[in-house]
Amino acid sequence: MRYSPELGREICRRLAAGESQHALAREPGMPSRRTFGDWAAREPEFGAAYEAAKLVGRARRIALDRQADQPRLWRKMLTRQGRRGGSVSPYTPELGEAICLRIAGGESVLAIGADPAMPCSVTIYNWARRDDDFREMYLRAKDMAADLLFDLSREIAMEATEASVRSDRLRIETLRWHTAMLAPKKYGTRRALEPEAGEGAGAAGLQPFTVLIQRFADVEGGPQFTDQDGNEVERPIGA
Repeated sequence: MRYSPELGREICRRLAAGESQHALAREPGMPSRRTFGDWAAREPEFGAAYEAAKLVGRARRIALDRQADQPRLWRKMLTRQGRRGGSVSPYTPELGEAICLRIAGGESVLAIGADPAMPCSVTIYNWARRDDDFREMYLRAKDMAADLLFDLSREIAMEATEASVRSDRLRIETLRWHTAMLAPKKYGTRRALEPEAGEGAGAAGLQPFTVLIQRFADVEGGPQFTDQDGNEVERPIGA
């Protein structure tokens, strides 16, 4: 099958909507999964849209699965075994990369830790504190997750209907808050910041100023002006 921009857009649209590559490739008139990869490698524009669509679709499937699975997940977490989470695993770069890929795809550490094939969430947090390489990869994954959640909130808003607007508003507000926490400099509420050290003329970033004291004593020549050190100065403009 030959690539066409129209078919490429259709594939990306359906992947972003949550359809799996496996199901899409089995549909008549669609290329195989291997062809998806070949087209992504040969067509840069399609390749970028293809990767983005996979991330959005994955996040959407995770959100839907989590919503359907929420009662079971929380019941499991309330049990002794559920609070502990996954298996006991020594850290390896391969395992760390697998965890960070799931974080970048929108999964929480709590959800990953509930996977029996993964270490528990406490272990993941300890690795992020103690291992410099894993912490750097973990923080990059969090940044990617923030971008994905930001895009996901837009998709939810664009697809909202009159029937779903109330629940969609809650989902969007939650995603906005989560995104701001993950990347406050990029997505947080902007606040006025004081000048940093080194800015302006002063060491603390403050502009210098002079205090003038006007004396109205009965002296020859009229009022006199002195600075904060008591030295006489010329009459300032407007005084």
